[in-house]
Order: sequence, then structure tokens, then C-alpha cells
Amino acid sequence: MLCHVTRPDSVVMEVEVDAKANGEDCLNKVCRKLGIIEVDYFGLQFTGSKGENLWLNLRNRICQQMDNVAPCRLRLRVKFFVEPHLILQEQTRHVFFMHVKEDLHNGHLRMGSEQAEELSALLAQAEFGDYNQNTAQYWYSELCGEEPSTATIDSIISRHKALEGSSQGSVEYQALQLVSSLEHYGVEWHWVRDANGQRLAIGVGPEGIAICKEDFSLVNRVSYPVIQIATQSGKTVYLTVTKDTSDSVVLLFKLISNRAASGLYRAITETHAFYRCDTVTNAVMMQYSRDFKGHLASLFLNENINLGKKYVFDIRRTSKEVYDHARRALYNSGVVDLVSRSGNGERSSPSRSPSRDDQQDEGLDCGSCQQSRALQERLQKLREALLCMLCCEEEIDSAFCPCGHMVCCQNCANQLQLCPVCRSDVEHVQHIYLPTCTSLLNLTLTDNHQHRSSSIPAPIHREMASPHSCSATEYDHKIYHT
Repeated sequence: MLCHVTRPDSVVMEVEVDAKANGEDCLNKVCRKLGIIEVDYFGLQFTGSKGENLWLNLRNRICQQMDNVAPCRLRLRVKFFVEPHLILQEQTRHVFFMHVKEDLHNGHLRMGSEQAEELSALLAQAEFGDYNQNTAQYWYSELCGEEPSTATIDSIISRHKALEGSSQGSVEYQALQLVSSLEHYGVEWHWVRDANGQRLAIGVGPEGIAICKEDFSLVNRVSYPVIQIATQSGKTVYLTVTKDTSDSVVLLFKLISNRAASGLYRAITETHAFYRCDTVTNAVMMQYSRDFKGHLASLFLNENINLGKKYVFDIRRTSKEVYDHARRALYNSGVVDLVSRSGNGERSSPSRSPSRDDQQDEGLDCGSCQQSRALQERLQKLREALLCMLCCEEEIDSAFCPCGHMVCCQNCANQLQLCPVCRSDVEHVQHIYLPTCTSLLNLTLTDNHQHRSSSIPAPIHREMASPHSCSATEYDHKIYHT
């Protein structure tokens, strides 16, 4: 089966999969070509017979979900948006940026004039590089819906000039940081009609559901804790919501087709599970339906038979589980540098194969060698603890004021408006001088090796530096209370 997968930058990729392949097989091949390990953030969309935007269920066969049209036309899209500092790969962040850029162009994300000026300069720097009056173009009107004045254009140009020398990766990261603070970041929109026939836009996001008019003016907001149950029947989705008086009310939303209604039902359940739960429950993961043939087979043959079984949801992991899984996958693949925001084009390299000297050292089982290995591990952990938790390249040399947390290098700290640990506002960044440095650690490590009788081993390689070392409680605070 040939699939044409369109990326957010309109580049079409050709992917060949088995005729009975699941959607997951196609997505994995696409991400493998792009060098992306953080696959769980993405999904494949296609257009239904009535113009609906539908997510391909990755756990079911592609041929069962799409019309028999060759080749299959799919779109690679970000399904679950997270804050940019939680994205470990530069390739993943670039696809996030391209998706956000497309949403901005389509008017799905609106902002104030101050934010529009800053983002216009960032987008211009990412697309055209350093300021040049002959090539620079700005997106101000697309971002805030009004034409810029002369003073506004001058302000954007001034901001663009200030970004001179900034790499594309650094600018994309700053742009994602700005966009992630917007109200509708990560919100998926569905067009419905209420019980009175009024056309509404339903936004399903990390914090809950936004019910808006056609011009996206807010009508009501429903947070996930007050939703008792969501159900689907045909083209209609029902939400049972708890009111302030402890009574419950049922909200009714009619969609253009059964598949569109299923898409809204899936979006509510999967988004809630991804952002709000510690793990995906079996009730969600194992929910399925059967076609007529499969239903008959389950009645007369075996209830557990897989014939005709179609899973309702395809979510496998929550946001925290995706982050932890990506870290382990990058570590197992031998990636040394998890995050590269410097934009200098350096890529992660696989860990080297052991040399003959290393193999000889591993064969020694004396007490001094075991003690040396333990010391090496401790020094490696100490070196990682001194690295910036964002770029994982420079040493920690700055403190956020007034909270006082010291977790970043000065270059990364100057790009943040909120402390990545406690999420409090950063009034200013104070340069600090820690009493230890990497050179002293390397010297200590060298002195230790001089006491060994075997040949000199290869230097210790930092297998993985985590850009996120806070506890689970702090992680939940970042994700859910930003």
C-alpha cells in the first residue's frame, strides 16, 4: 500500500506499507525517516467524505478506515502539544514549529499586539535569517488580525535586528515558548451544532473544553474535573457536566457525520488521559467495537476472538510516560546530546564500541578496579548535575530571581520568562560562580586512573544528560498548572 504523507511544511513523503498494515506502521516509518523518536506526540490525519478532519486510529488497519483510493493521502500532524522545554529532540521541535506556523497562518491562534510584534520578528529570523530590507516579510496582520502601523513595523524591524546571529533552532525554540503561553495552544477544534441548531466551535485542550461561537468568542468553559461522562450516539456527543449546585446537566453536540462525532468523543477522552492522568487505564486502552462479522464470530465461536475488532482509542501513554519513554529510547540508542538548541548543526552521535583496552579492563575483577568504576559513575553523575537542565551543554552559572533556583546556563536563562522548576515569574537573572568545574572533575578522574596497572582506558562519555531532573510532583505542576 502506498501512502502519501504531507508534512506541515507541505512536503509530501512517500511511504510503502503492507496492505493490512496498521496506522502505527505508517507513522513509525514517517518518523523514522525524519529521525524522530518522540513518536507519541504525533498522529496521521485524513479528510473524510464530508470534509471532516479525522485522526487515523493507529491501532487499527489503514484499509478499514479510509476509502479505497490509491494512494492513501495522509497528513503528519502534532496530536498532543507540550511545552517546548519538554521536547528532547531538535527534529521533534522543528515539526512542532512548522505545525504552529501553519496554525498561525490559518488564524487559529490569536494574540495581542506586543506578542505579535515579537513573534513576527522571530518568524522572520527563522525564515529569512538576519535582517535585510529586501527580503524581510512579517506576519503581523495574520497574528493579530489588523494591519500594522508605521510605528509597529519599525518596532518589528528593531526586534528583528536584535536577533542578528541567532540560529534557526534557537529562534524556533523562542517562538514555541511564546506560542505555548497563548490561550489556545494545543487546542483541537471541532465544528458542531447545539440543541438549538446554533453553530459552535468546540475546542478540546489540555485544561478542558472551550465552547465558542463561530468567531471564536468564548461562550462557556468546561474543565475536565466537572465532566462526569462523555458518550457518543450516532452523530451526537453528550457531555454530562456537574454544575456549581452539585446538580448535573447534559450538553448535546451534533456533528456532520458519525465519524466526526467519533472524532470529538475520541479527542475528549484521549486529551484528558494524556494531560491529566498518570497512566492510561485499561478501560480506555482496551475499549473496542466489532463489525457485523466479528460480532457473529464472538457470539458463536469465542468471545475473545480478534475478528472484526476495532479499537476506539489509540492512546498508549500519558505526557509524563511519553517523556520518560523518549529519554530511555534516546539513551538506548546511544545519543550523547539529548537537546541541541545552539543551532550549530551538531547532531547526536552513537556511543563508541568498546576498545581492546576497555575489554581488558572489564576482565579485571580486583577490588581497586571495582572501586574505580564506582568513582567514575559518581563523577559522571556529578558532571551531569552541573550541566544546564535545558541545553545540557553549558555549566550552570545563573540563578533566577526572586525564586533563587539555579538550573540553567546564562544563555538559556535569559530566554525564559518563568522559572522551569517553580513556574514563578523571573524578574532578572543573576550570574553566579559555582565552586566546582568540569576541569577539576577531569583532573580528579585522571589522577584516579594513574593508580591502575592496566592500560589507560578511554575517557568517560556522558551517555545521557537529562534536561528535566525534578520530581514527579514538580513535573505534574509544570504540565497541569502552567
